[in-house]
Amino acid sequence: MLAILAVTAPIFLLIALGFAAVRRAWMPREGAVAMSRYALLFALPALLFDTLSKRSLDSILVPDFLLVYVSASLITYGIGVLLASIARRTSPLDNAFYGMGLSMSNSSYIGYPLVAQLLGDPALIAVVMAILTEVLIILPLTLILTEFHRERGRGSVLRTLGRVLRTVGTNPILPAIAAGLAFAALGWRLPAPIGRTIELLAGSAAVVALFAIGGSLAGQRVRGALGPATAIATGKLVVHPLVAFGMLMLVPTLDPTLGQAALILAGLPMVTIYPLIAQRYDQGEIPATALVITTLPAFVTLNLGLWLWGIGVPG
Repeated sequence: MLAILAVTAPIFLLIALGFAAVRRAWMPREGAVAMSRYALLFALPALLFDTLSKRSLDSILVPDFLLVYVSASLITYGIGVLLASIARRTSPLDNAFYGMGLSMSNSSYIGYPLVAQLLGDPALIAVVMAILTEVLIILPLTLILTEFHRERGRGSVLRTLGRVLRTVGTNPILPAIAAGLAFAALGWRLPAPIGRTIELLAGSAAVVALFAIGGSLAGQRVRGALGPATAIATGKLVVHPLVAFGMLMLVPTLDPTLGQAALILAGLPMVTIYPLIAQRYDQGEIPATALVITTLPAFVTLNLGLWLWGIGVPG
């Protein structure tokens, strides 16, 4: 357990430091927002490109992992939507953000450094596949359901899908992944000065992103609706990893290291932009509260899960 804490504690301490910096006014909240934009627009795309471009294409997409992680995420998503629809007595289309909260992990900012330190470089490809799952499946699904609910049959299906595609397409992660896959497929390498610049940007991603998460949490307000927010938090930290564990039992051929990565990623808090996206549809209050109350317990549930599943530091 001490070996696990030695890896996980610094990650959550960086989040706590960012939280304290903004809450104590050591730096303005706008500074944390700027750091978050830097991570999203520059550091994280560089990190993903660097990870992909140096591998062979056949090692990047692992069908067994995708089967486990995509299935676990979609099943968890469905559980969230179904339970929220029953509890709120509303249409499933009105509860897409409940599903998103349960199933869309913070794989980019928290998952990447955690998997890298716990499982090593070979497991990082699991993080990329998890990000693809979240960006290409979970996020579009949420936006499609929410858009259809908002339109209530008034708008064109094609127009609705077009809006979703524009929203997803503006994510800077996608071009980085596409370029990384192209370089991997063609065996290309960047000129040394550019390659080194990409590596420097990639190296800054984890620290800046984790600090920015804390800063963004300091700006969130915990308001009412604690019941639904707590349900989302519980679903994210408990239901998602348990469903992933169940899927691993059904796909025993998956490489054990990638299986462990799937459990780690499923057990993370939800993605930081969760309340920001929900806010566009006037549903940001519960997601914002859920994000705040999920992050601290995540330190406990994640470490407990790592210990119970025997996932520790390599070597």
